[in-house]
Amino acid sequence: MKIRDKIAKIKKVHSIVSSTLFFVVLTFCIFHAKELNLTETSLSNYGINDKTGYIWNISLFILGILLYLHALRNIFRYYSSAQISSRLVLSFTISSLFLLLTASIDMSYKIHDTFAVSYFIGYIVSIFLFGYKLLDTDFRIGISSILISICCLIFPILTTYLFKGWAIPEIIHTLFILTWVVMLSFDTEYKNLIKKIGF
Repeated sequence: MKIRDKIAKIKKVHSIVSSTLFFVVLTFCIFHAKELNLTETSLSNYGINDKTGYIWNISLFILGILLYLHALRNIFRYYSSAQISSRLVLSFTISSLFLLLTASIDMSYKIHDTFAVSYFIGYIVSIFLFGYKLLDTDFRIGISSILISICCLIFPILTTYLFKGWAIPEIIHTLFILTWVVMLSFDTEYKNLIKKIGF
């Protein structure tokens, strides 16, 4: 197996592990903290719950590292310009740092909310910039990244009008981010698919 093929395989496994980790841990927390209603709470409440606190916070920290590594790998893969790549690295580094701080400092501290919102906005902006800068060289991946970043913002906001808590909007936000992760990991297959439907 060639080195390029090995890297591609690792990339796909990485994306699947990241996605699986989130949903497995979320399912675990829902099952073990049944007193928390997803429609009336935020995911951060799992971080201070006696039954799920350690599992949730550690898993969120690991997910933050995995997402950051994924972002770096794709920046250096798609961008040859040192100036553009360095700006994107900075953007993803800052937003990922906010996620790590969100996982490290639970919601019993007021600054937790600041870190969480900063991550929420920062990662959306980072994905948008990644896509925008890519429009000239890889239009399909570029425009798809932009659309995903917009969905990351619009759909969570819309669901805040339907639910009292933030958990559902947070899950939707994470779902779109993981969709972006998987899309880039299976980029060849993805581009072949959308070519077939005329895009």
